[in-house]
Amino acid sequence: MSLTAFLYILALIMAGVLLFGAVYFVIMLTDLECDYINPIDLANNLNTYVMPEMAAQLFLFVTFLLVGEWMSMLLNLPLVGWNIVKVINARQFYDATEVFRTLPKHKRENFVKVAFYLVCFFYYLYSMIITLVNESTTPDHQHPEVMHTQEEDDAAVSEEIARYRNIVLSACSSLGNMQPKDVTATLSSPAKDGPPTMHYVPSKDCLGSLKDIKRYIQLDEQGEGKLVLQWLGEWSILERDIVPIFIINAKTLLGTAAGLRADSDGGGGGSDDEQALKIVVSCVELFVFLTWSMDSETEEVKMQFIRILRSYKRAFANDELVFCLLAIAVMYMKRGSALSEKEWMMVKGILYVFRNILAIPDPLVSPSSGAMSAQVEVHDKLIAVLEKQMAIDFFLTLASSADQRRMKDLRKTLLDIIYYLFYRVPVAALFSQPQDTWFKDSEHHRSRSSRHNNFGGVYAVSTGEGSIMPVFNTREVLQPFANLFKKRAKVQKPKETGQTPVDRQWRTVNAESILILRRIAAVFIESCYNPFVGALFDDSRSGVTVVDEFTPRLLYMAAYFVDISLANSAIELGCTCTLVQTHTFGLVMRHASSYVELKEWNRLEPAMYCIQQILLALSKMRRTKLASLGENVLSNLFYDGDALDLFVQLCRVYKPTRTSRGFLEQVARLTETFLDTLKGYAETKVGMTVKKRVKKRVPKVKKNDDADPDSATNAEAMEIDDEDIGDESREVEDIEESLVERDFNMKQYETAFAVSDVVKAYSHLLAPPTSMEYVFPMLYRIAVTCQRPHLFFKKNIMLRLLLLFDDQYTYPRRSEVTELAAWIFRQYLTVISSPALTNQFKAEPLNDRMAVECVLAFLKRSGMGKTIEPVITKHLIKLQAEGAGDDGSPGKDADDTADAAESHPLPVSGAAPAAAGSSSSLASGSANNYAAGVEINENELDDYGLDDFDFDF
Repeated sequence: MSLTAFLYILALIMAGVLLFGAVYFVIMLTDLECDYINPIDLANNLNTYVMPEMAAQLFLFVTFLLVGEWMSMLLNLPLVGWNIVKVINARQFYDATEVFRTLPKHKRENFVKVAFYLVCFFYYLYSMIITLVNESTTPDHQHPEVMHTQEEDDAAVSEEIARYRNIVLSACSSLGNMQPKDVTATLSSPAKDGPPTMHYVPSKDCLGSLKDIKRYIQLDEQGEGKLVLQWLGEWSILERDIVPIFIINAKTLLGTAAGLRADSDGGGGGSDDEQALKIVVSCVELFVFLTWSMDSETEEVKMQFIRILRSYKRAFANDELVFCLLAIAVMYMKRGSALSEKEWMMVKGILYVFRNILAIPDPLVSPSSGAMSAQVEVHDKLIAVLEKQMAIDFFLTLASSADQRRMKDLRKTLLDIIYYLFYRVPVAALFSQPQDTWFKDSEHHRSRSSRHNNFGGVYAVSTGEGSIMPVFNTREVLQPFANLFKKRAKVQKPKETGQTPVDRQWRTVNAESILILRRIAAVFIESCYNPFVGALFDDSRSGVTVVDEFTPRLLYMAAYFVDISLANSAIELGCTCTLVQTHTFGLVMRHASSYVELKEWNRLEPAMYCIQQILLALSKMRRTKLASLGENVLSNLFYDGDALDLFVQLCRVYKPTRTSRGFLEQVARLTETFLDTLKGYAETKVGMTVKKRVKKRVPKVKKNDDADPDSATNAEAMEIDDEDIGDESREVEDIEESLVERDFNMKQYETAFAVSDVVKAYSHLLAPPTSMEYVFPMLYRIAVTCQRPHLFFKKNIMLRLLLLFDDQYTYPRRSEVTELAAWIFRQYLTVISSPALTNQFKAEPLNDRMAVECVLAFLKRSGMGKTIEPVITKHLIKLQAEGAGDDGSPGKDADDTADAAESHPLPVSGAAPAAAGSSSSLASGSANNYAAGVEINENELDDYGLDDFDFDF
């Protein structure tokens, strides 16, 4: 205990005594006031304690001053000063002859002392507690009275760690050791047959040692650095001890189980079998602990353990070990409903082990790096072992029954296992060999009847228009026309884990693994996809929040297998029907909307991939006998104005500082797929309508005695725009939202994408050019179809367009892309040559003079950019010059012309351009209507030809 703590304990005691004395003084003075005591006795009694009280107060003050407790010293200073003044003036004692006259003064003084000592008492109590707590949490070397050098402290810490390390090592050494198989033969003829055959022999105290190691690992979780896990990895305890112990006892347990099945009397289930079972359970628990992912740890810890985890992964690429794990799991699963809770936990633990091992990443190296080839092939080797021991068939069997209630706890683990089987494997890699081998190993699945095959439970529903629509479960029968965007609960921000839900850094896969993965994909799609994915989406729907950790992985894997099925004509569309149903598609759209709202860009990317594959599947369905189903889902999607708004918003959220280039590429792919699907659907419909949320206001009605009392309720609601809400000049009583139907206009909807944010985002895919088959249609749509080339007249965007002419880049549709870029440059040069147009279109000059001269020479030599008729011509420059005033600024006529153009944007006269996908689509529009090229106020854009729709977010 320090001196400060002792002082506060003493001060606390003295404050209590002084508080009691002050209360005694008040009582005595009250007795005098009531005439219970005479003044002489009062003076004799109280004067005895006056000087001891002042001495005690002075002692505390001086002690706090010497120790350096300044706050406590200042707290006592006023009372000490007051006592000194009274002693100097000789007024410290009570005078029996004057006490009646000064009684009120003495009572007030003692009441103040009672309050003061009460405050001091609690302050000293608080200070004492704080001091003692700080001393208990402060290392010894930080105390001033304990003077340790840094070397002594380091030596003490090292000694403690070494002692703890020795304890853990002692437990590991007690597990067992390697011994010759036949000790007697080895001693009699040691050199006759060469070195003896060694095998692992567990110790008698093996189970206790396993439990001790487990306890040390659990204690290690409370500290930092994971010292125990690090030591176990350095000593290779898992490979040298735990794996052999598990295999030996697992064979004992499996042999006993086989004997019990063969012998109805079951004579073999003794104490040895119970011991083996306990050891197996302990080993599985240690497998889970040792192989658990370190993604939630710091980067330093992850770098320390990645080598250890990869060594564990190589150890599990063992036929015997995988066989024992799988055999135990199958043994328990065969018991069905008779499975006990402990046995069920064993099955879950084994699946956790497989999940953890598959999740350990291999190093990403070049295929030409021979030194690292052995490490790169570990994942492929593990897949081969799982295939050989039929572990993958076990996983697929569980996945096919995932819709059963008892399988609910295993669904997420099975999802992770399937995800890591196809970890970093692109869909294109599965098609590197002829497709006729896809179902070669799974014909037996196609020959048997299964409730999961194709259209195992198909219902027919009339659409009300004389056509029949197939649906695949009772939920679809009851709710076939549900709204995609239902009212959802407020989303919650998930906890940051630092882990990316989906890793799409592709790896190199050997030919043998490709064949195995193709078989897995074929069997999974054919027999497991519908029940497994459907059950997982049900779990996601019933979650507390729409944002969780496993949903992005579910979206990615659901889309991944649909991507495979679309690329392989041998797979029927019904095998993946779960994902294209209305309620599932609506759930995916709500997840995407929630990720946008929460700015969870890593989670949004797999959601966009899933939406893209659903749209592609629906487009393919419209060309088959399932056209009614595709029409129904698409009609629900395109009828919802919120869904249409979402795709416009996705193109505007890209920022280089917060989202990746891969995210932007996925946005481009999804947007183009959606617009193609929407355009194809709109062309087949006459009078297509959409449902839009609009805000309505009820105007205030002034109170009038002669007026009809029901006039306020009969007031007609008026629609308002968002900008009218804050208009104080228009009094409103209430603002409410309602749903209204509006005619759809495809050209006006495409205009919503023709904004500067979209152009800036897509321009990042030009340096270097990537995904041009999806980028070019959008750029053409903005520049030519919507006649807004001026959106490209920014310095950074124009410099990125220059890269399209570089011969070192090879990309799809190069001739069309360069033709469009040349046309934009010609429009830019026309604008930049006129100060009036430069100011009007806010064009930024290029500072790279050499680049501009090269482009000018290239355009002059090649003649590119002339197949599309310009929208900004020299005629426009002439009109601007004629309308300019004497000072060179645009005149009134020019301003009026521009205002008229902004208020009434007109489409390009003449025939509409063809689809942006064909080379003939570089058709021309008329340049006579130059107003279409003038910058338009985006806030005045209507929804689909109407004024009350706003695409701004």
